[in-house]
Amino acid sequence: MKKFFTLVIVSLLSALAVQAQSLKVTKIDGSVVTYNASDISKIEFLPSESASQPKLIHEFTGYLTVKNRVFDNKRFDSAAKIKVLQDGAKFLAEFSDAQWGTGSFVITMNKHAINGTGKMKIANPRAGGAVEEYDATMSGSMRELKISIPSLMGGTDITWHYNEASAASKVAGNYSGTTSLKVGPTMGPFVSATVGYTITANNDGTINVTASEEKYTGVTMMHNLTLGTYTVKNLAYDKATNSFSRDYSEDGIKVHFKATGGMMEKDENYEFGKTSKMTVTLAEDGTLTITNNYKVGRMPFPISATYTGKKAK
Repeated sequence: MKKFFTLVIVSLLSALAVQAQSLKVTKIDGSVVTYNASDISKIEFLPSESASQPKLIHEFTGYLTVKNRVFDNKRFDSAAKIKVLQDGAKFLAEFSDAQWGTGSFVITMNKHAINGTGKMKIANPRAGGAVEEYDATMSGSMRELKISIPSLMGGTDITWHYNEASAASKVAGNYSGTTSLKVGPTMGPFVSATVGYTITANNDGTINVTASEEKYTGVTMMHNLTLGTYTVKNLAYDKATNSFSRDYSEDGIKVHFKATGGMMEKDENYEFGKTSKMTVTLAEDGTLTITNNYKVGRMPFPISATYTGKKAK
């Protein structure tokens, strides 16, 4: 294409020279510039100059705590990012998080203090995920930055905390997988497919584990067995085994136990008894394994369950 235009211009200049004419150029603003053909030696079409891009200075990853009328400093371990950029004499901060959206701020930096104003864009789940924009302010330091959004949910503070990813934050998430269950030493295994587990991280490094409803068929003596949802809280991390565990025998946790179609008919809430212990391990390939050995009420047989899953996409 460039060669084509060059040939056209050469032909044009040759014609102008022969006819001793002038070249008239009309600009976008309507003004006209006229050149004598004898004064023109070459015409070039140059690419337009692109605006300079802001320069990235720092990029950090951390976790969030959110405070408003719904959340009381609830922690979100979703690898929220803060970028600091320089655009000429101006400094910018960009925020991004999978759940709490994105933000752009013009900031000032005075030693360790950061202050600025900007906009936050957050998806509204009540509006089908439509993104809404809010005025916001930013203040703090590169270890802790608070984003205040007065018009979101009656006033919302999103505080970003610099922190390397903890074991609790790495394992936190929603999982989908399969549970294999044995009753006593010989009965089973029985399988419940498409089971969901939700793991949340606590500020002290422990985790909470919530099991979804599990359904089994063909269980000895019970035939159809349904175990309701329940949550085991504050599983502690053991670095030596790279796992979280808790004996929840004395936590007073109850589960709905329903057995139909077999010799033993049950449809009640039971408290987990002694020897109830849960262990959670996350492998390097992202596979979550939950080993859960427990007793329900005064039932004579212990139950052992092994869950295997991966984070739901």
